Amino acid sequence: MPKNPEFDPETGITDKNRGEVAKLLGHVLADSYQLFIKTQGVHWNVTGPLFYSIHTLTEAHYTNLFEAIDVTAERIRALGHKSPASYRKYGELSAIDNDDEPQDAHAMLDMLCTDHETVCRSLRKAIAKCDEKKDFVTGDMLIARLAWHEEAIWMLTALGQGDTKSAPKGLKG
Repeated sequence: MPKNPEFDPETGITDKNRGEVAKLLGHVLADSYQLFIKTQGVHWNVTGPLFYSIHTLTEAHYTNLFEAIDVTAERIRALGHKSPASYRKYGELSAIDNDDEPQDAHAMLDMLCTDHETVCRSLRKAIAKCDEKKDFVTGDMLIARLAWHEEAIWMLTALGQGDTKSAPKGLKG
């Protein structure tokens, strides 16, 4: 993560530790952005009997993700580092599969659940690093994000369980 040479606060976290946390936050930011794009794609393209429910839920989700992206990028800046800000860089940093969304509503829900699970793993890794480096502010922010993503998985899974015969493996009860 490139450092801002004009920014070196004395907050109790060393420059090296801020850099390590900022690097992991870059991965969280990239994962969040990729999930934001895919969630918006589902919102635009879902069809079928679950249309309204999925359309409404994904709008709430992409709105939340948009706000979280901004907060995450600004936290990287508060740590004194440049936030990644290009599709190319997000593609390099993100663990989210970059494929376009499936056409079937249940497959879309399954894809989003898988992507939220990926973000959860990325967040847990970053939270552990924050704890190790005594960056409690970033850790607290990420714990709140983790709780939101776990709730999103629950909601998406519950929404897809209405027709378990045709639901993908991840959505069967």
